[in-house]
Amino acid sequence: MRSASEVLPPPIPPAEHVRRLVEANRVEEARRYVQELLAQGDTSVEGWAKVLRPPRVVPSPDRPRSDFAADYAWLRENRQAYLDRWVALQDGKLLDADIALRALIERLTERGQIDGAFIVQVD
Repeated sequence: MRSASEVLPPPIPPAEHVRRLVEANRVEEARRYVQELLAQGDTSVEGWAKVLRPPRVVPSPDRPRSDFAADYAWLRENRQAYLDRWVALQDGKLLDADIALRALIERLTERGQIDGAFIVQVD
């Protein structure tokens, strides 16, 4: 008799079962299933274990955190003049603006201003 914690193998290979769970947006169930299989020594789903790891956010220690209060103040004061345009702000100062986001980002990147820029579409 099998214990309650033991996983019965599905009629398809375990990796295929995991793929189907993920495609059905049953990610949490897929994570549990993979962990149970790994605990039983099944290495056929090790790749899925890496893929299904919860995302990890690591802040960059070399960049100071921005205070967006000045940028929000600029937006309140200049909203009408820049309606429907993308604007790039930093410390309450306008770096650039454009109708097209891609063009704005390209110019900021070329000038070395992309890091730390607050980019938003004014509506």
